[in-house]
Amino acid sequence: MSQDIRDSEGVPTSEYSDTVKALSSGLLEIYEPTLNEVKGSLKELLDKQYEMQATIATEKLTYISQDVQQINEMINKAKLYREKAVRIKNQMHQIHQRAKSLRAKALDMQELKVNQCASKLQQLHYEESLVASIKKVPGKKS
Repeated sequence: MSQDIRDSEGVPTSEYSDTVKALSSGLLEIYEPTLNEVKGSLKELLDKQYEMQATIATEKLTYISQDVQQINEMINKAKLYREKAVRIKNQMHQIHQRAKSLRAKALDMQELKVNQCASKLQQLHYEESLVASIKKVPGKKS
């Protein structure tokens, strides 16, 4: 029941199969070690690539978290500086109000002193005029 399969030229294919097997094994002997080396190198390269990707991802997360931390620190500093600026502004406003009040009191005191001096001077002039008028009226003696 064995039936020979023949090709288009009438040669049995079993003869070709032995030749094909011999050629295939020869080609495999030539190229298989090189292909195995390439396969090993490719596997090693892929492993290193995955390792590098993991390292880069970790570094990226580290830098991102550091950046976020720095931004938070800057925001906190900005809040503190704003609070200080508001406090200083309020203190300056209070000092300005005190200075304004003291200036007003000083002007009032100066005006009071001027009025007192004017009043004393007027009193002095009045007394001098009385003394002068008494000296002018010589006939009356008490």
